[in-house]
Amino acid sequence: MASASVAISMAVMILAIGIVKGFQNEIKQKITNFNGNAIIKKLDINYSEEMSLFSKNLVNQNLIQNSSFIKSIEPFCQKSCIARTNEENEGLQCRGITNGESYKFISKQIKRGKSLTLNSHNDPNQILISETTAQRLKLDTGDRLELIFIQDGQIRRRKPVICGIFNTGMNEVDRFWIITDIRMVQRVVSQGFDSINGISVFYKSLENSITNSKILNESLPMSLTVLTVEQSYFQIFQWLNLLDMNVLIIIVLMVLVSVVNMITALIVLIVDRTAMIGLLKALGSRNNLIRKIFLYNSSKYLLKGIIIGNAVGIVVGIFQNFTGILTLNEEIYYLSKVPFKISLNDLILLNILTFTVCIFILLIPSFYVAKINPAKSIKFE
Repeated sequence: MASASVAISMAVMILAIGIVKGFQNEIKQKITNFNGNAIIKKLDINYSEEMSLFSKNLVNQNLIQNSSFIKSIEPFCQKSCIARTNEENEGLQCRGITNGESYKFISKQIKRGKSLTLNSHNDPNQILISETTAQRLKLDTGDRLELIFIQDGQIRRRKPVICGIFNTGMNEVDRFWIITDIRMVQRVVSQGFDSINGISVFYKSLENSITNSKILNESLPMSLTVLTVEQSYFQIFQWLNLLDMNVLIIIVLMVLVSVVNMITALIVLIVDRTAMIGLLKALGSRNNLIRKIFLYNSSKYLLKGIIIGNAVGIVVGIFQNFTGILTLNEEIYYLSKVPFKISLNDLILLNILTFTVCIFILLIPSFYVAKINPAKSIKFE
């Protein structure tokens, strides 16, 4: 029973860590695939969605691209607009992108229609809208959507065709963004194709994002700065960080359950072998030797439970990844199924922590051996 309790606790801890880590990783990956790990923008006091324009020639793109931690960089141009139909008006953000990571990500999320046809010479006058926007404005692929921009006090209209409808599962993207070729937005905000609002920077890894952003910032001219994805989507990342506390609470509770059951098992062993302890003492055995015997037997039950728990937790997690049997409401959780991801380091650390804490706590009831009187215990037998 003690081994079974440890096994269940271990499996629950592995699943808790794996699900939370997988959940955090998937959402962070989604956000960075759309936004980039960081954005190079103009240094000003403007914190609205209407980012200031600057010339892309201000940035030495080749120098940045050659940095060891950077995967790719992609200029973008975005502008607030009003999407107008016969029945509805909707305020949206229109982002023009190039052929890169953002384009690949959005293309994979298309549910109906096809992706943008990007061209380096002229824009195809196409847009992608989300399922959320399509439902609100009662639109479908093939329809034309009138977009009204205000630039330098003048109204500028565009009427692109909707080539595809996407669903990223992220409300912050699906609710507000229209995706198009960068050249279409550049023609709205300027006379040429030199002006941009920012450059999305994609790192090779999600790790050390803040440190890498500081290094990147030092290589930029004084008029530009770096905005990390954690700053751009502050609320989402704060929410993800709070999940770590949930994991910590689960680990503490499960280790506590394991400890209590192992203590109970050890006490039962000692009481059941009281006569044997008295006999060993009468033959000259010391208390330390007898304690080691019981701790050795307890550690066998503990290790058995840990091994079984590891096997169950990992198998269940892998099974969930392959089948997706446990689903989620994508509108709330940004994911359609429960993810599972756990590293070898997390597994090793969790196993060492559980075994060490349990053995350390088991030392306390083992001192009960010293209180057993040989004469009384043998006489009782």
